[in-house]
Amino acid sequence: MLIDYFLVIGLQTKSNEISLTNILNKKQEPEIIIMHPMDQPAPDYIENIKMWCFPNGVQYYNQDLKRIDLENKSEQAITEDIRSQDQLNHFVLTDEKGQQKFCTSLLYYEKVYVKNKHKHFQKLSKSFPKIAIKQIIKNPLILDEDTQLIYAPKTITLVSHSPAFDLQRQFLVFFYNNYIIDRGLNSIGLCEDHLKQFERLVLTHGLNGAEQEWNQQEVLHLKQLEQDYIMDKDILEFYISVLFTLNKKTLLTDEEQNHEIRITKCEVHNEILRFRTNDQEILSLTNFTFRPLFSRLSLVNIMRIVMCIISEKQILFFSSNISEIPQITEGLLSLIKPLKWSNIYIPCSNIDIWEYAQALQPYIIGFEKQHKQFILTQIQGRVTVDLDEDSIIDHSHSIDDLKIPEKWLIELKNKLNQITTQLKYSPKQKIYQWMEAILRTKKAFFNFILQIVQNVLPFIKSLNDRESQQFTQTLKQCFDLQGYIKNHPEQEFITVIAKNTMTFSTFIEQVDDYYTLSKQVDPMIVSYVEYMKVQGQKNELDFHKLINSCLDKEIEKNLKNFSNPATIDLYPWMIKFRKFQELFKEKNSEQVEQKENQQIVLHFYDEESRMKTRQLLNSKENIFSKFNQKKVINLKQIFTHQNVSNLVQNYKLISNSLKQLVKKPSENFDLDPILQKRKTQLRRHSTLMNEQLEGTKEDIMRLVESLQKQA
Repeated sequence: MLIDYFLVIGLQTKSNEISLTNILNKKQEPEIIIMHPMDQPAPDYIENIKMWCFPNGVQYYNQDLKRIDLENKSEQAITEDIRSQDQLNHFVLTDEKGQQKFCTSLLYYEKVYVKNKHKHFQKLSKSFPKIAIKQIIKNPLILDEDTQLIYAPKTITLVSHSPAFDLQRQFLVFFYNNYIIDRGLNSIGLCEDHLKQFERLVLTHGLNGAEQEWNQQEVLHLKQLEQDYIMDKDILEFYISVLFTLNKKTLLTDEEQNHEIRITKCEVHNEILRFRTNDQEILSLTNFTFRPLFSRLSLVNIMRIVMCIISEKQILFFSSNISEIPQITEGLLSLIKPLKWSNIYIPCSNIDIWEYAQALQPYIIGFEKQHKQFILTQIQGRVTVDLDEDSIIDHSHSIDDLKIPEKWLIELKNKLNQITTQLKYSPKQKIYQWMEAILRTKKAFFNFILQIVQNVLPFIKSLNDRESQQFTQTLKQCFDLQGYIKNHPEQEFITVIAKNTMTFSTFIEQVDDYYTLSKQVDPMIVSYVEYMKVQGQKNELDFHKLINSCLDKEIEKNLKNFSNPATIDLYPWMIKFRKFQELFKEKNSEQVEQKENQQIVLHFYDEESRMKTRQLLNSKENIFSKFNQKKVINLKQIFTHQNVSNLVQNYKLISNSLKQLVKKPSENFDLDPILQKRKTQLRRHSTLMNEQLEGTKEDIMRLVESLQKQA
C-alpha cells in the first residue's frame, strides 16, 4: 500500500454536548474521527499523533474571524481569510518497534455550529414559532439565541512506512482543491455510454467476468471521452481506496519495469500524483523533494553536515518553517547510502518534548526557529544548523577532529562544483535538468562513501569461523575489524568511524544478513555487495571506471523513466466503483433521508429541535459526514466476496438484469412481486447464484420463462 493509515482528526460534531463553553474549558478537543484501516487497538504513535497534527496548538476562530484565546477565553487577532490559516505539515514518528513512520497532515478550518448559552439574540416573535429548514440552510445566522458559528480546525493525515512526502502532499493538495475549496463541484463525471458498456459486460459475463473483460479493454474505453456525462459526486471513498490499492508490486505495469508511475484522473486531465517504486535504491529519484535542502544549505555546509551524520554527532536543526526539516534531513540521510542512520531521529519536534535534546546518544532533532534561544541556553556542546541563515556551528568542536583525508574532500568539492549551476533551480529551468543534478549529486556522495567504507566483503567471517550457538551475531563475531582497519588506506580516520559509531556497525550487520539470509536485505546493501564483488575481479582503476559507468547508466535510465512515466488512469476503476456503490447502497436510503429533510423544522423554544438543527448544519459542512469506511476497498479485486455480500450482489444484479432483458407479457404483469416470491428458487440456480455469478443471457431468459409459467 502507498500509505499505512488514513486519519481524520477534529471535533466530534455529532456529539450532543458540543458547546462553546466545553471548547473553552478544553472538555471537548479534536479526536480521531476516522482511522482506516480500523485496527483495534490503534498503535501508540497514532494515539499521540495530535501533537504534530496541530503544530501551533488547537486554535479556533469566531464568525468575525477573530481568534479565540483558549487560555484567557477571549478574542484576539483577526484574520482576513480563514483559508489563509490552512497549512500542510510533514513530520516523522517512531512506532513501538522502532520503525519510522512518515506523515503529512493537511490542516484546514470548517464551519461548526455550537451551543452558546451566553449568546443573546433578540427573540423572534411568537407569531413565527417555526421556520422551514430550507430557509435556515440558506441563512443559518437567523438561528436562535443559543447557537453560534465558529471555525474549528480539522486535519487529514496520511501515514507511510517510507518517506513518500511528495506523494502525500500531491494527494492532499488534490483533495484540498477538489473537496475543500470546490466542495466536489469540479469532479470528473462518468460517461453514460461507458457505464452502459460495463453493464452489458456484467449481464454477459457476470461481475467477476465483466471486471476481467473491462480490465483487458480499458485502454479502448478512453480513446474518445464523450461530452455527455453524468456527475459522480459520491466518490470520496474511491480516492481513499486508490491509496490502499496501489503498491510497489501492482504499480510495475510493464515488462521493462518502469519505476516512474504517473497516476491520472482522466487522460485529458493533469496527474493526481507521481510515485517511484525504486525510491530505496542508491541512485534513484525519491518520493520526497530535494528542493528545500539545496535552497536552504550551501554545498559546503551540506558536506559538513554529512560528516557530522557519519561520525554520529548530536545535531540540532532550526527553521522558521519546521515542516521542511523532515525533507531536508531525509535528503541528507540519502546522501550517506549505503550507510544508514540508526540513532534518535525526531526531525520535527515539539517544544513540549525538548528534553530529548538532552540525551547523551547521537541524535537528529529539529525545532522551530523561535525556540532556538531557549534550547541553546539549556543545552551546550551540540552541532547547530540554522536553515534560515545557512549556518552550521560546531559547539562540540569535533568536526575538524575527524581528520578526513583532504584529497577526498577536494575530489568531492570539485564534483559538486560542476553540478552547482544545475542545482540553482528556478521555475523557468527545465525540471529534467534539476532531476539530473540531484542524481549526479547522489552519485558524487556515493563515490565519497565508497572511499570511506571501502570493500568490507573480504573481512566478513565465514560461518565456520564464528562461535556456535549464537542466535544474533555482534560486530566482533561476524567481522574482522582489526584486519579491515589494517588494510584501509586511511587507518586513523576509519578507526574513529568503525569503533565508535552505530552507523558502521549497522552497515556490517546488514552486509552479513546478505550472506546469512537471516533477514530481508535493504536494496542499498544488495547494490553495494554486487559492486564490491566486481571490485574483487578488477584493479582499482578499472573498478572505478566500471562503477561510474554503471552509475551513469542508472542515471540515464531513471531520467528516461522520469520523462516517459508509466500511466495509470483511474477512470476505468471509477466505472467499476460506481457499480459497486449501486450494489452496496441500502434499499430506499436516499428516500428516507429526503423525507426526513422535508419534515425537519426548527422551534425556537424547543432545545431538542435546536440541537438537531445544529447537527444537521454541521453534517452539511462536514466533508466526511457520509463517509463509509466499508466502501474503502481493494480496487484491483473490487467484486470479491469480501467487498460485496452475496445477498446484495446476487439479488440486485438479477433483479436489474431481468428488468432490462425481459419484456412484460401484459400490462398487468409485474416481475418484481414474482421475484419476491421466488427468491428461494433464485438462490438454487447455481449458474446465477454462485460467487462468480457466471451466466449468459440465455440462462436468464430460461429462468424468466420458468418463472412466468409458474406464475
